[in-house]
Amino acid sequence: MKCPFLTEMTVVFCRAYPIRKFVPKARVQTASPCNHEKYVACPLFQEISRRLKEIHEEKAELEEGGKALKAGGA
Repeated sequence: MKCPFLTEMTVVFCRAYPIRKFVPKARVQTASPCNHEKYVACPLFQEISRRLKEIHEEKAELEEGGKALKAGGA
């Protein structure tokens, strides 16, 4: 027999936020920018997007440098 106070619910959380805070899905506002195209205005989304772009650019530069080294050594 389970505790009568134990309840199941669907929750959401922001993966960009440094602390995982679960919010019951029923409490997420329908006007929340996270649920619409306005998510691009979120400062956390913008920061993560900027960092991912920088990582992608650095990786591309490293790959190009590696190709140049192989071509020069061959």
